[in-house]
Amino acid sequence: MVYKTKVTILSVIVAGLAVVYAGSLMFDPDRVSARDAAYAWLEAKSVPRVDGIELKSANSVVALVQKNAAWFVSVDGQDYPAKERRVEDLLNLLSKKDSYPVRGAEAASHERLGLLEDSAARITVRGGGTTLLDLLVGNTDASGAEAYLRKAGKNEARSGALSISNYVSSAKTAWYNLRLFPETGNLTVDGVQRVIVTLPPADDAEGGASGEPADTADASADASAAAETGAPAAPVTLTFARANGGWTVNGQEADAPKVESYVRAILDAEGDDFATGETVAADYAALNEGRIVLELGDGTSRVISVGAKLDLNKRDASVSGSPYVYSLAGWAVERLFKAESEFKK
Repeated sequence: MVYKTKVTILSVIVAGLAVVYAGSLMFDPDRVSARDAAYAWLEAKSVPRVDGIELKSANSVVALVQKNAAWFVSVDGQDYPAKERRVEDLLNLLSKKDSYPVRGAEAASHERLGLLEDSAARITVRGGGTTLLDLLVGNTDASGAEAYLRKAGKNEARSGALSISNYVSSAKTAWYNLRLFPETGNLTVDGVQRVIVTLPPADDAEGGASGEPADTADASADASAAAETGAPAAPVTLTFARANGGWTVNGQEADAPKVESYVRAILDAEGDDFATGETVAADYAALNEGRIVLELGDGTSRVISVGAKLDLNKRDASVSGSPYVYSLAGWAVERLFKAESEFKK
């Protein structure tokens, strides 16, 4: 009887201690604060409905639209391909629960935090004609690690995720997908069987390499003869072809690793902007200063055509099958158009 009494008393004490411990956890100020700070700006279930995002800052407005399951940047009525992963990352950031502690509950705090509706940066997310989120992005905090945020029409202000501020202040070019060829698909280095490169004119060379004669006596002779007669020099062409497990250039054995690296650089090439407002004629007549033809194992080909040299050695470029004109930086042009000597063994 005494044993059972002791067991009963100990059980009551243990139960009591468990209740006290659970209560201390439930009402611990730090834990309460952490629970209150856990917040998501956009409901996760709403993400599949999103078909439009507008990011507005003091310097720019970026309009993202989804069409046929693909994202575009809309500029002056024209749509340019957007970086799909970057759009997905933004939506994931907005819809993921994270620490966003409350920093103010009254309208009086909005000006101090940079959250006035007529001056704050803004992210507006829409879906099916409905505004799913209208988020104001204000100043950064004293540590510079967080931004102040609030939903339009609400007084409550929170802080967190400085990356949200970085997204809204990004330039349009940060959202453009400027790859000349898509990352997905069957366009690979192994699938390229032949590459025919027509270099830009020698007197329009990039840094002394692009467009130079192919270091041959014949090319030099042709250039000299052209200079004497006043006729334009014949274009220099490099033909890379697979042979015996390696590569040749203009019929001569080439340094295979260098050619493979060069082909990969062509497939990975990117512009630094779109030549907005321009369209490409079907025969690319205006972009005829240089050309790269990739012949694939399936019998198809892809063509990059570049135009005349512009300021800062830039050139406009087009790609067969694409409606866009890309602006290539001078260094990118140099990577695309190289002299034959760079591939000799």
